[in-house]
Amino acid sequence: MIFRLSQVPALSSLSLREKQQVKAIAISMLSAKNKVILAVCKLALLTPLFMALAYFEGWSLLPVLLITGIAYPLLTAPIEVQFALKNLDKALSEFKQSQN
Repeated sequence: MIFRLSQVPALSSLSLREKQQVKAIAISMLSAKNKVILAVCKLALLTPLFMALAYFEGWSLLPVLLITGIAYPLLTAPIEVQFALKNLDKALSEFKQSQN
């Protein structure tokens, strides 16, 4: 199971920014149904995290917001990578064509 873009062998020659661009292209190629499923998966994963923010007030909210801001991409990136894998080859070829 692949959790990070650096674990995808086809993207090993690209920089991090280029890998993210390929992932964005692959996600844009998803069908509407898969995009909705992706959004629901991310929402289901993040809802408890954001609901926990309601219990903090004042300055004690600041460290929790910092942790939430760091955790957001750490939690959502693996889900996006899993959904992007099926269109990765097409996205990579489209990315290479746009670079030329």
